Amino acid sequence: MIAKQITRNFLSLFLSNVIGQLFTLWAFIHIASVFGPEGFGKFSFAQVVALYFLYLADFGLQTLGTRTVAQERGEMRRYVWHITVLRIGLAVTSFVLLLIFVALLPESEDTKQLLIVFGLAFLPSALLLEWVFQGIEQMEYVALGRVLKGMIFAGLVFFFVNTPEHLYHAAAFYVAGIVAASAILLWIYVQKFGLPAWKLSAAPLMNTLRAAAPLAAGSFITQINYNFGTVALGLLLTNVDVGLFSAAYKVVLFLWAFAAVAAANAVFPLMAKSYKQSVTLFSDSLKNFLRVFVFAAIPVGIGGSILASQIMEFLYTPEYQKAVIVFQLSIWTVVIVIYRMVFENALVAKNSQRRYFQGYVLAGLVTILGNLLLIPVLGFVAPSIVGIVSESTLLAYFIASCKFIRPSYVLKLTVKPLAAGSLMGLALWFLPLNLFVMLAIGIVLYFVFLVAIRALTLEEVTTYVHSLVR
Repeated sequence: MIAKQITRNFLSLFLSNVIGQLFTLWAFIHIASVFGPEGFGKFSFAQVVALYFLYLADFGLQTLGTRTVAQERGEMRRYVWHITVLRIGLAVTSFVLLLIFVALLPESEDTKQLLIVFGLAFLPSALLLEWVFQGIEQMEYVALGRVLKGMIFAGLVFFFVNTPEHLYHAAAFYVAGIVAASAILLWIYVQKFGLPAWKLSAAPLMNTLRAAAPLAAGSFITQINYNFGTVALGLLLTNVDVGLFSAAYKVVLFLWAFAAVAAANAVFPLMAKSYKQSVTLFSDSLKNFLRVFVFAAIPVGIGGSILASQIMEFLYTPEYQKAVIVFQLSIWTVVIVIYRMVFENALVAKNSQRRYFQGYVLAGLVTILGNLLLIPVLGFVAPSIVGIVSESTLLAYFIASCKFIRPSYVLKLTVKPLAAGSLMGLALWFLPLNLFVMLAIGIVLYFVFLVAIRALTLEEVTTYVHSLVR
């Protein structure tokens, strides 16, 4: 029953993230083609900086809310109201801080105006109730919101962004996608559960903020790990460098979003419930999750490295081929993140916010210092190298903190998938075929090799297939 629920949760989020992020990625690719590396650099820099303020506005409340709703569904309406009020207040505060930051920022007026436009997304984001439906495991509504957000953004960009003068339009359309997703999920919530419980008191709100604080810090530092390289490039180098790096990195973030994040979001509510029920059940579930995640991670890194040039050629104009090395390096960050998500969610599920926070502080320091030191020397390749080191540091710390899985067990799980992935990569290296044919062949070969070396059995594959159709 648990396998069935996990598989359905994952499939729902996986497909919605694929579709939603494909629309978003397509919009970014179109924007990159219309604006060129310099204009795309401005757009990407402004979007990333605005994300820092957006995560400050969230303050870890989505993660806390998902866990709380998953564990205490009887009080759901009260928790939703408290968390939403807090998120609205924080959104307004963050927008004011953004305006102050813009006034002090030594950047062009184009970049400053873009930052303000992106800041308009703070309030609708505070009303986005994805986390509620994720907590009660109604992933179809999470899927609806994510697909709608991507479709609105991409559709508006396709019809109305045709010249470099449409820079602000592109940012406004990004905000419009968030507004649409927030509106539809809010309407669905009211239809299903009624209006919020309006009663408020200071003590529960303060308790909620205190509980969310470590998650907020970890989430904010996560954004440092994800995006500080883009910010540092914008401050230390040129908009062209930002544009080249961002073109490759957006594709990596697409894989990151639909592979790692979808998997983590699907698994987290069940992990939170299993920990509350039984430590033994929690430990067994954690090992099963890790095994599945390892199977998924290895071919992403090996296949992505080999096919990087073809992927960039297919997506972008020739001027972006300089960024192939960014893709080849950054794809391994995704591999490490897929591993890390298991241990991160385990710490959050068992209320180990302190360890969670300490790990992200350590990784954030590595990211900041590494980029500031290496970007002047290595240029736009530096953030990719720093990302691998930072995420590896965070993974090692979370494994050491988790206590439920030994490092030797992680290595043991990796050996056979790595062997299968290496054989797959060797085959792809000598097959000069169409990109999509190569992708299809790679997937088939990887699973054939997994079965051949007995890392995966046909019975296990059958079990997962049956869980989807029953």
